[in-house]
Amino acid sequence: MQFISQTTPYPDETIESYLFRLSQDNGYLGFADMADILWDWLVTQDHELEGAFPNELQSVDVYKASQSSNFRVRALRLVAQLAGVEASELLNLCWLRSNTHFGAITAVSRGGLLVPRQLLRKSGIPVCTDCLKQDAHIPYLWHLRAYKACHKHNQLLTRICEQCDAEIDYRASETFLECECDAAIKPAAKANQADLKLANALASDAVAKLVGLQAWFCQWRAISYDDHEFSELFVSYLSNWPSGFEDELSNTVELAKVKQLRPFNHTPFNDVFGSLLKDSKLACAGSHGYNTVQLAIITFLTNLVEQNPKKKHPNLGDLLLSMLDTAVILGTSTEQVFRLYEEGFLAAVQPPKKNTFLKPSDNVFYLRQVIELQQSFAPNMPNNQQQFVPPW
Repeated sequence: MQFISQTTPYPDETIESYLFRLSQDNGYLGFADMADILWDWLVTQDHELEGAFPNELQSVDVYKASQSSNFRVRALRLVAQLAGVEASELLNLCWLRSNTHFGAITAVSRGGLLVPRQLLRKSGIPVCTDCLKQDAHIPYLWHLRAYKACHKHNQLLTRICEQCDAEIDYRASETFLECECDAAIKPAAKANQADLKLANALASDAVAKLVGLQAWFCQWRAISYDDHEFSELFVSYLSNWPSGFEDELSNTVELAKVKQLRPFNHTPFNDVFGSLLKDSKLACAGSHGYNTVQLAIITFLTNLVEQNPKKKHPNLGDLLLSMLDTAVILGTSTEQVFRLYEEGFLAAVQPPKKNTFLKPSDNVFYLRQVIELQQSFAPNMPNNQQQFVPPW
């Protein structure tokens, strides 16, 4: 079996877009029609591939295959043979699962680009009609929730059908320029400067750092990518970085002084700053060194400790840190933090009881001590995890 028409994939195309074009070029009624034939053929080639290739465009990407992703890859390799393209070309169009994370958020990867999985649109894929008239394919950027305007034509992506008010989704309609209701998709309005600025950044080499900052910003400001004001708020916030962020932290400190209910040397860091340190890991996937947000936080905390030197009465420099938060400040792992405690570099506020161990969530280290330890070591190289003591 071989496809009569050999469809060439665009480098920035999605796998769903390519397979839809392949079905069109070879005269099938739709993707489902082609998928049914492929299903039967794949099973005859390899019985393990039964069910590995879905008949819905929404489910065809590799990262959606869950435990059967290896079979999905094997199936796509066979499809590539039928289409007369290299298997690597086809797999490069897919989002792949990754074992790295943006904080607690799983990441997916495409061509070496890591993005938070939550950044990908689940339903509805807006389009630029001018782009589709020039090159009939769907770029992967349109699948990103933060990408709302076409950086080539300076207009918003069309998200809603004017005829039926439904979301535009080529995977459901199996057409690029028409809605499921068969109405033609109309061009959207001109984009504002914030949407354009963000779209241009996502289309540039800065995208790798930007997607992490966006994930952190959503958590920090409790805002969604889909919010109409997201682009404007995000661009404005970063244009005033880090002074605006430091002002917010300063206000938090002043509020903590007003609301203080117990001595600061008995107050957990998280009671004052919440999940500040934990959430900072969202700003970079798999970061072993410090990211932009963490550097700003550590600079602020260093100044906080300097402004609150050790005195008879406890102050904000004596807040209590857990091993998890200590690991963030030191740019290392919780295992290394435990080793530092075992080797005497860090002293626990209260040693654990006999036959018990320190838990990662226990608030046992003074902020002052951790910051001073961090300053006593040379700055870490970018993207490297700090190792303070040798491995076991």
